[in-house]
Amino acid sequence: MSDQPRRLPDRPSLRYLKIEAKRRLSTGEFATLHEAQLAIAREHGLPSWTALKERIEAENPASHALTHLRWVMSRFTAAGTPGWTPPDEEELRRHFDDRYLSLVPTDWVTHLFTTLAERLREGLTDVEAEPLSLRAHLADLRIETATETEPPHRLSSLQMYPARELGADLPGEPPTSG
Repeated sequence: MSDQPRRLPDRPSLRYLKIEAKRRLSTGEFATLHEAQLAIAREHGLPSWTALKERIEAENPASHALTHLRWVMSRFTAAGTPGWTPPDEEELRRHFDDRYLSLVPTDWVTHLFTTLAERLREGLTDVEAEPLSLRAHLADLRIETATETEPPHRLSSLQMYPARELGADLPGEPPTSG
């Protein structure tokens, strides 16, 4: 562990820091992933991994797309567990615009995010947020979203692709040539 505090880069990547924590765990520097994450957070002058994640997320500009995507993630991370109830159509309509839900029925939206619950628990990485759009990674997926231009800025587009199909190299794999 470094005794010298480090400054976060201008565009910090939570994904990179997660990989760094796993690398340091695999080298035996730490006994648990939690200890490695805590050390990285403290090296950057923060008291916890959660505080580090919040700092990185705060670096992104205000984004309506991020707000609605975070709702999706928080609402569906417990999907499939005892006691979880899916959102009804009214709740989904507060976050997805009418045009989107006319193309993608609410029961399909619920089914899709229920099947992705495990990935949703991993959190977003490589977030590129604009006020009305967002691109990010979620586990092994690339997510692209857009919102309505007028309030309440509900999601008008949400697309997910395997990260590999977009030429994004996964951690620990050699770069693809193109």
